[in-house]
Amino acid sequence: MVRPHFISCRKSSLLISLSSLTLILLVCQEADARSHTALHMRLPQMQAENLWQMFVDRSASIQFDVQQEGDAEGVLLSIYQQLPEKEKKLLEIKIFSAENKIIFTHLTTTGVPRTFILKAPLNDEEWHKIIIVINGDELQVVENCHQMLKKVVYDMDFPAVSNVRMHLGEDINGETLFVGKMREFSGDSGNPIQMKCPNLEIMMDSPVETIIETTPATSDSDSDMDGDAETTTESVQRRDNNNEERDENLGRLENRVQYLEDQFKHWKSLVQGLDGRVKKVELYQRGCQISGRIISFGEKQQNAVNCTECQCSSTGELHCGMIGCPHLKCAHPIQMFGECCPKCGEQCFYNGKHYEHGEEFWPKTCVRCACTNGKMSCQFRKPENCATLDCAAQETPENQCCPVCINEDNCAADRNPCDPNATCENGPFAAKCKCKTGFFGNGTKCFDIDECLWDDSARQQLGGCQMGTMCINLPGSFKCDCLPGFQRLDERNCLDVIRI
Repeated sequence: MVRPHFISCRKSSLLISLSSLTLILLVCQEADARSHTALHMRLPQMQAENLWQMFVDRSASIQFDVQQEGDAEGVLLSIYQQLPEKEKKLLEIKIFSAENKIIFTHLTTTGVPRTFILKAPLNDEEWHKIIIVINGDELQVVENCHQMLKKVVYDMDFPAVSNVRMHLGEDINGETLFVGKMREFSGDSGNPIQMKCPNLEIMMDSPVETIIETTPATSDSDSDMDGDAETTTESVQRRDNNNEERDENLGRLENRVQYLEDQFKHWKSLVQGLDGRVKKVELYQRGCQISGRIISFGEKQQNAVNCTECQCSSTGELHCGMIGCPHLKCAHPIQMFGECCPKCGEQCFYNGKHYEHGEEFWPKTCVRCACTNGKMSCQFRKPENCATLDCAAQETPENQCCPVCINEDNCAADRNPCDPNATCENGPFAAKCKCKTGFFGNGTKCFDIDECLWDDSARQQLGGCQMGTMCINLPGSFKCDCLPGFQRLDERNCLDVIRI
């Protein structure tokens, strides 16, 4: 990894970072409408060669975010090879706001440059994001998420050469300066257009002008051969003109076919999205079927006899399970007869101290006290009434009368006293039961927490369902279904994608 270089200039700051695969250059202009500072610089050779290698590999994307001022033609990027005698232009990107043109020039396999001239509304004094992508033999140009050109160009040439130089905001001679503001320039491998422009607009009302530069041939024939030379030149010229016209017509046909293919893909994607939304709305209107009747989206059907409930989701799926209950913080909730959800019992006051419902203690030997919903009861146990144990290792807990077996597996299947939704842990004298996450209770009896009953504060703190969702309670958990016409952002949020 090459260490980033920081370069400062008046009214702008520049950050260049480089790795073995990517080059990123960000230009952050001062947020001042009166500032006319533009960036004109030559990039360090390492960055230039690194970016050019992406073109050689046929996997390169260049992005500019610019606002041009004035009517002059300006160079955004110029890449050339430094030779002993002269400079050889490899690639150049220019814009001309007065004529609303984006101009892209590259080399062909014959060694002559080709220039694509595209029409774009650059003279509106707004910011314009221009993306140029080379992907294999395909060239794609996008301006503010409007596709200006997408074409296979088989004779593009990006030669693997050394001594590559790169200028930003000026040509190879430090002229044809870009006048305006540039707040971003980046070069990277791959194609970022789909991520930057998920709803890319295909444009066919802006014709593309293609220019291939040629060098006139020189003749060494004698003057008496001028007539024949002129005749030959005219014949060659006519043939070249015919070839150019044929190539131009073929190019227009290829562009039209590509445009129709892109339009088909675009509309197919839209139709598929609308079809999915329509199905969601239909499911919402149809609801779910249970016990011979239809319940609507979001509705719950409860059975108080066996304490179960079923809820219809937005996808038409029926979710059934234990009835979820509000989360109680007491250690020993009471389940009253005929009710599915418990409540907390009342405290007991004994000997100057408060005890929770279900709490028991041994104040003296063979005396056991227990709090039962506000009433404290104490009993004396006689040692002769203790049950006979068949284990070898026995021990009597503090203040208790009767011994218990120790070093026993009290969590074995035939001994486990815990609820199916609780974990069992062997203690010194008995099993310890603890309700699993998503449940509450004393461990021997666990109740499902209904996370859909959380208030706004609890949802924010504990990560409940947020905007555009409907909460579905599940045993020990919950899920957030998107409302009809909403699209999922993450597990807890959905976004309204229906536009009226």
